[in-house]
Amino acid sequence: MYHPCCPFCKSPKTIKHGGGRWICKRLKCGHTFTLKNKSVRNRAAITGYVLDRTTYERLGKRWNVHRSTAYRRVRSALIKRYSLLERTKRNISACDGICILDGKTIYIHRQIFTLFVAWDRGLKKPIHFLLKEGGEKELWYWRLLLDLKRVGYVAKAFVSDGAYSIKELLEGAYAGLPHQRCTVHVFLAARSKVTSAYGSTNERAQDFIALVRLILWSRTLAEAKRRLEKLVDMPQLKRGEYEALKMIYRALPQCFVCRDLKWRKLHLPRSSNAIENVMGQIEARLKTRRGTKSKNALELLTNEILLQASEQKITHN
Repeated sequence: MYHPCCPFCKSPKTIKHGGGRWICKRLKCGHTFTLKNKSVRNRAAITGYVLDRTTYERLGKRWNVHRSTAYRRVRSALIKRYSLLERTKRNISACDGICILDGKTIYIHRQIFTLFVAWDRGLKKPIHFLLKEGGEKELWYWRLLLDLKRVGYVAKAFVSDGAYSIKELLEGAYAGLPHQRCTVHVFLAARSKVTSAYGSTNERAQDFIALVRLILWSRTLAEAKRRLEKLVDMPQLKRGEYEALKMIYRALPQCFVCRDLKWRKLHLPRSSNAIENVMGQIEARLKTRRGTKSKNALELLTNEILLQASEQKITHN
């Protein structure tokens, strides 16, 4: 749902207050206000293009204007919106420092772009993003965390899918902080090695997948290793099953960082899937976008989608 910022304190915590008025729910503010006509038009432009995924052609017919006019209205509304990093700076006290990192490769007009997103468990929303041309690189994760550090964000732990670029950065620049690998990503990667190209599985594969699930969701690392050793000792393992167990063995210590007594009080989540839904929405919206003019236009759209992202509660296990 659309929530305009309070003109007095710039807080986005506003709700309807009857008629065309809004009220700020921030404790130290509480002002009521009415949106100007231009603000209403900007709201309609953002709602129609970003949330409803309507094309410029349809927006032009809806507003009884040419599609080029609809494009200018949408772009003007997106430019006037505050950035995701500015929202994080205003709500820095709500962040708990448990940072979830993820990268998504997007193909637009045969060009490769990578979207880097940081998510905070305490705020329950994305806190920063970078959209860069090319593949997933360690440099851009470093730049992402550097921007967050400049606005006062203090990272206490990281959760990721275990990508090599993230792993190299955290082992070097943040060696003293825990890095939890997403257990769900490891499980899905192991499952893909024993399933066919069409996703079908036989009875043996189903039993093997169930045993892998028991290993990854064990209570302790020692218990997981014991279960893994028993499974490795099974006779006549197939090649795909052996490859899956080999991959799990390498990833097992990172999957149980949350169980380490040194980091137990942080209650680290074992999965980074809380941000996968939003990443999928961004990818779907950018794929339906026609006539992309520049990289700046892509950043404006991505910024608005992340600002509109609903809260995702990330629990530990």
